Amino acid sequence: MVQKEFIGIGSINSIKEIIEETHAKKIFLVTGKQSYISCNAKSWIDEILNNRYVKQFNQFEVNPKLNDVYTGIGLLNNTKFDLVIAVGGGSVIDMAKLINILAVQKDNDLEKYINDNALITENGLPLVAIPTTAGTGSEATHFSVVYIDNIKYSLAHYFMLPNYAIINAELSCNLPSHIVAASGMDALSQAVESYWSVKSTEKSKIFASESIVLILEVLQDAVKGDKQARIIMSKAANLAGKAINITTTTAPHAISYPITTYFQLQHGHAVALTLGHFFEINYNFQDIDIVDPRGSNYLKNTMEQLYTMFGVKSALECKNRWHYLMDKIGLESKPKNVGISSKYKIDKIIDNVNLQRLNNNPVRVSKSTLKEIFL
Repeated sequence: MVQKEFIGIGSINSIKEIIEETHAKKIFLVTGKQSYISCNAKSWIDEILNNRYVKQFNQFEVNPKLNDVYTGIGLLNNTKFDLVIAVGGGSVIDMAKLINILAVQKDNDLEKYINDNALITENGLPLVAIPTTAGTGSEATHFSVVYIDNIKYSLAHYFMLPNYAIINAELSCNLPSHIVAASGMDALSQAVESYWSVKSTEKSKIFASESIVLILEVLQDAVKGDKQARIIMSKAANLAGKAINITTTTAPHAISYPITTYFQLQHGHAVALTLGHFFEINYNFQDIDIVDPRGSNYLKNTMEQLYTMFGVKSALECKNRWHYLMDKIGLESKPKNVGISSKYKIDKIIDNVNLQRLNNNPVRVSKSTLKEIFL
């Protein structure tokens, strides 16, 4: 499926064109709770949808839970809807993707499809994704995350790529600085991980490198509230999403999920907490540990290209540059200062790492290596 994009100030009005194209009369609207109002999306969208039947769903937690997916499916299946619109951050868009695709499968046992994505055979309703943060890039990807008993699972299928994406940077202009910081580091992490991923391609590297350059240029200003910088961040986050849609993420994302679950760090902060160390891990490797089939010279060159993007010349300098950036935008860069301070807590994280994402890393990562990061 080829996604149709609407990008730029005022692009939220493209909803009218989408409604005409899909002949939608009944719309299932998935949103955040307070964020939907605070970003001004509600006032704009209420006006656009004022002559349509709309059912809004926002009763779910951050980081999608399976029980909430069941609730949303119940509401979606209660009426014959024509279109699903998701307005919010990554959790909102992920929730809409999950509800939309799982509602139409033949079996009510959703865990079956989560455990084996290949069992998905039915496509959902047309889906419009409208991000209100510049971070996850979920509007550009064909996968979602869902948590079952505090364990993170990934659901991936090309039916899940939203049919339409509306990137209207005005929706992110009122975000508080700490959200902009964490979301921005999530986008930057995705772009960096995509660039060194074992699944990287020439196309994904173009998306990723453009995203990295843009974010490094404007992130600090975006955190300070500069409107033009936040517009650029919306574009950069979308590019990072396109990159990971090809490659998926790697070790830092794998490690981040239990950090978010057990230490309540925002997702982007949790990823950034360990990513800096991988500038060294993915360069100072033993040949026996390399996973990328393109070999050690290829990986060395890839890492050196990343160092150039960051304006440094070595792995250590790049790690320090990463931590410096975190400090400048107000994100703690030391694990012990966010509560990860004991062997028990470190082991709890390591024992719950997402192995699928860990295996996408270009260098094999052992438990002892993970412990060294936290210690």
